[in-house]
Amino acid sequence: MPTKPSRLRLASDVRPREYDLHLTPDLAAGTFRGEVTITTELAKPRTDVTLHAADLTITRALAHVNGTSVTARPSLQKADETVTLRFAKPLPKGEVRLALEYGGTLNTHLRGLYAASANDEPYAFTQCETADARRVVPCFDEPSFKARWRVSVTAPATDTVLGNAPVEREEPAGEGRRTVHFAPTPPLSSYLLALAIGPLEATDARYCGSTPVRVCHVPGKGHLAAFGLEAGVEALARLEKYFGIPYPYAKLDLVAVPDFEAGAMENAGAVFFRETLLLLDPATVSIAERRRAAEVIAHELAHMWYGDLVTMAWWDDLWLNEAFATWMAYRVVDDWKPEWRMWQGFEHDRAGALALDALANTHPIYAPVHSVAEATENFDLITYEKGAAVVRMIEHYLGADAFRAGVRRYMERHREGNTVAADLWRALEEASGKEVARVARAWITQPGFPLVSIDASGKGVAVKQERFFADPKIPAAKRRTRWPVPMVAKLPGGTLVRTLADKAAQPLAVPGTRPAWVFGNASAGGFYRVRYDETTRRALLAHLHELSGVERLALAGDQWALVRAGKATVESYLDVVDALGDETDYDVLDGIVGPLGFLDEQIAGDGTALQAAFRGWLTERFMPAFARLGWRADAGESDDVRLCRAALLRIVGLVAEAPEVMHEASLHLERYLADRSALEPNLADPVAHLGARIGSLGRYRRYRDVVADARTPQERRRFLLALSSFRNPDAIAETLAATLTPEVPTQDVAFILMRMLANPAGQRAAWTFLTRKWTALRKRMPPLMLARLVEATPSLREARYARELRDFFKRHPLPEAARALRQALEVFRLNAGLRKRAMPELTRWLAARGGEPASPTRQRRAG
Repeated sequence: MPTKPSRLRLASDVRPREYDLHLTPDLAAGTFRGEVTITTELAKPRTDVTLHAADLTITRALAHVNGTSVTARPSLQKADETVTLRFAKPLPKGEVRLALEYGGTLNTHLRGLYAASANDEPYAFTQCETADARRVVPCFDEPSFKARWRVSVTAPATDTVLGNAPVEREEPAGEGRRTVHFAPTPPLSSYLLALAIGPLEATDARYCGSTPVRVCHVPGKGHLAAFGLEAGVEALARLEKYFGIPYPYAKLDLVAVPDFEAGAMENAGAVFFRETLLLLDPATVSIAERRRAAEVIAHELAHMWYGDLVTMAWWDDLWLNEAFATWMAYRVVDDWKPEWRMWQGFEHDRAGALALDALANTHPIYAPVHSVAEATENFDLITYEKGAAVVRMIEHYLGADAFRAGVRRYMERHREGNTVAADLWRALEEASGKEVARVARAWITQPGFPLVSIDASGKGVAVKQERFFADPKIPAAKRRTRWPVPMVAKLPGGTLVRTLADKAAQPLAVPGTRPAWVFGNASAGGFYRVRYDETTRRALLAHLHELSGVERLALAGDQWALVRAGKATVESYLDVVDALGDETDYDVLDGIVGPLGFLDEQIAGDGTALQAAFRGWLTERFMPAFARLGWRADAGESDDVRLCRAALLRIVGLVAEAPEVMHEASLHLERYLADRSALEPNLADPVAHLGARIGSLGRYRRYRDVVADARTPQERRRFLLALSSFRNPDAIAETLAATLTPEVPTQDVAFILMRMLANPAGQRAAWTFLTRKWTALRKRMPPLMLARLVEATPSLREARYARELRDFFKRHPLPEAARALRQALEVFRLNAGLRKRAMPELTRWLAARGGEPASPTRQRRAG
């Protein structure tokens, strides 16, 4: 793995037009050989050419020009991940064909061309985003260097070989091998190069128009492919209709990869997924797992247009790919499965982005990128979820039809090319006749978001805005940023009032007399927080039934954000939670699980009398609703009820740890382990984790057996991650040790450690293990996962861990997680301040309701 981030941008006067690449991998030996001829266009004569190469050994290099060959001396720059070819004589302007022979190793870092295994069979897969095509082939590894790819692979005759394009022909290669030649691709950026090699199987193709769509998988999992195939075809048809452009590639393979860094990757014509997101058993899969799979599949297929056909010119405009694909995925799945209420579910994603964007160490959606490490950092909630929320706001501002017309114009104008944000604004303005650039730029180029304060206590309704920070100590001078806020307010009777709030203070024009209440973000469609005067806040709590589910969810989320920012008390948030005690909307209930868990773990503290009192109140308030629904689903019960039961279980079980719930969960777990049909599928995740919390070492060993013999990818992941919920010291030690073995796939190492850091019984051991075994662990975590792990460290709670975190990563720098480290240290500090403010508030609120602190109840061990 590189020790220093690449900072070099290649010269623009040498551009590739076509790659002719041949690879010969040796899966048993873990190596590969390559030969590539790159047809380039030189804008001027040159004596050297620099391109990208990393972890490759170049054995021969020359240039073919005007019928002659010119030898080159390759010089590798490891730190910059480049190779410079210096030629014996100058190369002339015009077409030059660069020919290189080289070798490499199939790494285990899930980057470039890497090794994986399933059922003791070896495989090789590619993952080239952000900048890892250079680990597969010397190339011009920047998104603006689009070129056609003609690829061939020599592999054992029994292995399947998949690529971006259909197979053009095959020919014997001797010694039980064959060479597979793929048809040339349309122009593609190098990060979209895809190869999969090994004993893969495929479903029969289903057609979307003239496009064959298949699901490819390791042997024995074909019976799990039906939903992924259906979701792919349904999404593709809707995307073609929206863009008005047929799917731009010759075939579509959806490939389930047994070990994969990201959730999925939008390789043109061969989209790669984690198995959990593509292979689902309809008899045991939860609704959330099905919905998540459909959303990710739609997201990746939206990239076939946004990202693959039209590509950002450089990584600073990554949001042009990811924000639009995120927004489009929700739109597509909502159209296919309206009963899933995708846009209401999006509120959970919006809330996560708002929380991150409230930090001082946030970044704009558009962020200048100077290195590969900086590009990797931008694969976060700001680029994806905030970006999608802003896209949705702009669509609402322009109207759906005008917005789509602008998108179609943008696509047609730039197909197979590269763009910057201004190209999109121009197309949207031309299609809508409205000013877009000024409104959009404020949201794209400024970090943070506004706090909209609504005061309806006077004669009219006054609206103010300032930048929202989670840190109460940020001075007023830094809060003066303004946004043009496309604000939609809701009044009694469902009346909507629209305005563009772009001043520090302005009136909200409401019809008639002053309304009884005002809700400042109708349908939670805007990317901002709302604060109300006390009279309006209480009126909203009294009229919750007049708000939609997503509006109640947003109201609770806003109030919690105000508590964290020192602009409201914990009592005010618990008043909202108390008012939601009879809530039946599962999204609203799931939305309060996180803050309640934070109050339990970070404010009350593990094993304290205050925690016992808090858990007692939670049980008293929410247990009656859970008891009414019971553990078992009735025949014909709706999905909404099933999801409500699961959300309530998370409150009374995972947060409150009500003794009767823990006991019942243990009994249901035992039945589930014996018979997977014995438990309602939507309860499987919380029951597995509850059973682990009170589980013995014997139960822990049974979990590991389930992981080894899992029947579905979801079951394997469920019980693998639940290993980190055990509180038995021996189990904790064994789980940590397993992260350094193949028992825990590379893709899951960071997730195990993140969950262990949040386990009160295991977090100290986890931090010690992480710091002592860092060299070995880092080799098992790809760059994206390193940042996620750092983000999880504030779960450690104590101030000394913040100091240790800062000092440790000062000695072991992580360029790809530099921003994540700053954010984690900021969150540590903010959490400490919140604890100081909130502990007496929580104590006072509980005392007012008769919740006297008592000795914590110790749960008996089971299993």
